[in-house]
Amino acid sequence: MLTDPISRLVRNAAHAGIAGVDEGRYDLRRLALAAIDVVVGQMGFAREATLDDVLDALARLCARMHPDAPHEWPLVAQTVLKGLLNDANDGRRFTYRFADLSDPETARWEPYSFRLLSLRDTEFGPVLVASDQAITLFLHGLDVDLEDADRALAHVLQRQLEDRRFDAAARTAAQAERTSVGLSATLAELLDATRRDVTSTDWVADLPERLTRARKHVEERIAEDDRFLEHVQHGLDTEVSPEVRAVSGQIVDLLTRAKQVHLDLEKRLVGAREVFLAAQVRQRIARRRRLRMLNLGQDVLAPVLELPVEQALAVTEPFADRALGVTVPRLPRFDDLIEALWAAPRAPEPEAPPEEAELPEDAEDPQGYPPEVVEAARDVLARVDDGETALSDLLAADLPDEVAELVALSALWAFAPDPGDDDTAGSDVGFLAAGLVAVPTGEVITDGPFRGPDLLLTRPMPEPVPLQEDAE
Repeated sequence: MLTDPISRLVRNAAHAGIAGVDEGRYDLRRLALAAIDVVVGQMGFAREATLDDVLDALARLCARMHPDAPHEWPLVAQTVLKGLLNDANDGRRFTYRFADLSDPETARWEPYSFRLLSLRDTEFGPVLVASDQAITLFLHGLDVDLEDADRALAHVLQRQLEDRRFDAAARTAAQAERTSVGLSATLAELLDATRRDVTSTDWVADLPERLTRARKHVEERIAEDDRFLEHVQHGLDTEVSPEVRAVSGQIVDLLTRAKQVHLDLEKRLVGAREVFLAAQVRQRIARRRRLRMLNLGQDVLAPVLELPVEQALAVTEPFADRALGVTVPRLPRFDDLIEALWAAPRAPEPEAPPEEAELPEDAEDPQGYPPEVVEAARDVLARVDDGETALSDLLAADLPDEVAELVALSALWAFAPDPGDDDTAGSDVGFLAAGLVAVPTGEVITDGPFRGPDLLLTRPMPEPVPLQEDAE
C-alpha cells in the first residue's frame, strides 16, 4: 500500500502532457524518493524544507536526466510533488482497504489511511513534513545488502523476544526467513553463473571475499538460531496463555525453517570453491563458442525476403542444409540387386469378373416421381391455361414438397430446355413442361425452399391449320 501512491503518480503523469514523461526520459519513482529524502534530511532543523527547496532539488535531477528540455523540468517536479501530496484529492490521506486474516475462519476488512508528505505552517511559511510511512517507504527503497538485513533482523528479533512482544517477533521471524532465502538464492545464482561461464564472476578478488563474509555470517546465524529456539522453547515450558503458546509455536516453526536454510547455505559455501575449480577445468578444455539468441523472423526471414532470388538462394540453401541435415542418397546393395534380378517373375493375378448391378425388380424409374405426384403437379400447372401465371403464385399454395419441386423443375425446363438430354426430355419434367413458355419477370423469389428469379408461365394456343381448297 505504501508503494501504490508512487505507482499512481507514474500512471497519472502519462496524462500530464509532458513529452519527456511520455517518452520515459524521467525516472519518476527515483524523483519521488528524492523528494522524500530532501524533506526528511531537513526535518528537525531550524529551517525545514519548503516547497521551493524540494522543487529546485527535483528540477536539478530532471536536468541530469533530460538536459535538452529545460522547459519541462519545473513541470515534472511539480507533477511529482503533487502526487506525493495527493493534490488530486485536495491533500487528503491515501486510504486503502485490506483483509485482516488473523482469524483463521473469517476475513475482516479494515481501512488504512496515511500521508506521505504534508504541509505545515511555520513562521517562515509553509514547509513540507514527511510521515512515518514516507520514511519507511524511503528506507525500503534503498539498496540494502541481504547480509546486513539478515543480521539486523536477528537483533530486532532478539529484542522483541526479550520484551515478550511475540506478535511482532513472529512477523520479524517471517521476514528474517525470507531474507535468508534471498541470500541463499543470490549465492546459488552466482554458482550457477560460474557453471555456465567461469569468467562471468570475479573469482580473483570479489567473490572469494564475499564467500568468506558469507561463511562467517552463516556460522553466526546458525548459533543465533539455536539460541532463539532455546529461548522460545524455554518460554513455552512456563505457564502462558493459549494465544502466546500459539504464536510461540509459529515462531519455532519459522526459526526451524530459517535454520535449515542456513545449514543448506553452509553446504553450498563449503563446496563453492570446488564448483569454481571444476567449471574452470571443464571450460578451459571445452571449445569456445559464441552463443547468441537468433530471431528467425527478424534476423533471417525478413532480410532474405528483401534480396533478389539469386542472392536469397545463396542464403536459404546453406541454412536449409544445416537446419535439416545432409540428405544421403540411397544406394542399392549388390546382394539385394542380384537377388532382385534373379527373382522369378511374378504371375499376374486373375482379374475378378465385374459385378453385375442389381436392377429393381419392377420397371419403375427409381429416380422418377410417383404417379400421384405427377398428377398433382399437372393440376397445378393447369392454372396456366387460364392465363399468364407467375411461378411464385404457383408455389405460394400449400403444396407438398415433391409436388412443389416438380412444378419448379418444369418451369425451369420451360425456361431453358436441354434438347440433348433425351432422358430428361422423356421424363416427368419434360412431359409437364411441354407447351409451356417461361420468361423472367424481373422479380426475385426469396421465400420458401426455391429462391431465385421469378418466371412468368404461359401456354400459347396452337395456331389453326388452314384447310386446303379443292383444285376445282
